[in-house]
Amino acid sequence: MKGQEIASVTATSKGKFKGSSYSNVKIEGLDELCEAFAKLGEDAIYKLSEPSVRAAKLVCARATSKIHDVTGALGLSLTVKNPGKQKNKKAYKIFASVTFGKGGAHGVPLELGHRLVVNGKKVGTVKERPFLRPAADESKEEVIGIMADAMNKVLDEMGGMR
Repeated sequence: MKGQEIASVTATSKGKFKGSSYSNVKIEGLDELCEAFAKLGEDAIYKLSEPSVRAAKLVCARATSKIHDVTGALGLSLTVKNPGKQKNKKAYKIFASVTFGKGGAHGVPLELGHRLVVNGKKVGTVKERPFLRPAADESKEEVIGIMADAMNKVLDEMGGMR
């Protein structure tokens, strides 16, 4: 994989919720990479916006294809939140994210499962039916490749710091 000269990536899976899992990604060399980008200034950060949106759209498309939704509302509600300045914060957010928009409030209980309560009494549980986590897991290598290529390109353009 291109970009291994900058950072190496390892992933582990750990249980967080009963019956579900999530992945922890540890990037070796990330401190050095962040230090190199800090020296380059804000121009480098802005150049990573487009690749991060491309990577998020890849995950969003995969997640949409995994939804078993009769109405189609949940699939239509999945959106990519673009990177940018955060409200009331000085820092610039580099990475785009996949989020639920209008009409997608039921996405989180569907993804994680939930208790079924009728008239204030717990009558059962609804099993999780994840679609976003599997899409992210399946896209992991491609997303890493997109971002590593973008970082390598920026470093090359701004002085060949690799």
